[in-house]
Amino acid sequence: MTALLSLDSKNFTLACDGCGQLVTNLAPTMGEWDVAWSLFSQDGWTGDDLATGPHTCGRCTRTSPPRMVEQALTRERTTPATRESRRLTVSQVAGVTVVTLTGNPDLVINARLRDLVLDLHGRVRRLVVDVTRVSRLDSGALDVLVQAHRLSIAVCLVGPAQQIQDALRLLNLDRLFPTCLTLPEALADSQVVDAIPPSEGVPRPDRIDAL
Repeated sequence: MTALLSLDSKNFTLACDGCGQLVTNLAPTMGEWDVAWSLFSQDGWTGDDLATGPHTCGRCTRTSPPRMVEQALTRERTTPATRESRRLTVSQVAGVTVVTLTGNPDLVINARLRDLVLDLHGRVRRLVVDVTRVSRLDSGALDVLVQAHRLSIAVCLVGPAQQIQDALRLLNLDRLFPTCLTLPEALADSQVVDAIPPSEGVPRPDRIDAL
């Protein structure tokens, strides 16, 4: 991830994935991510238009080694589906995969969410993430959701708090992730995009109790 959110989700820092250079306190002077990136790209920075990157400054080469998140999305999953956690549960509701987060994500939860995205890749087109019990999503969690989008998994957020909505707008990610007030509303919308049948020989459980 290269756009690092502040704790209150009202400010962000640009980080170079090559050398680690940080450009801080961008929101007060540049507003949202798209404005900031348009200016930095004119100043020699290269990379993806999305806030999650990757991005490199003018001092770094264009060909950098894969980022940690990209490496994670190409490896085999390491979190057993039966490993219990009260903070991240996965279920099938009306044929739709629903992830429920309880409490703000951290490195462990983000890693489990990343493993889930790997597991669902090629099997579902849509993922509903219930964040009604979450006050904020950090840069790592948003990075995983963007990776899901890049893997052609449409992500819908249910009941995002104001701070989460502010973060999405600040990083211009609100255009990627539609939001719904309630789970029934999200499930109704999800019926339009049904699940992809699993490929032969790949089991598809009706329910994953916890991750």
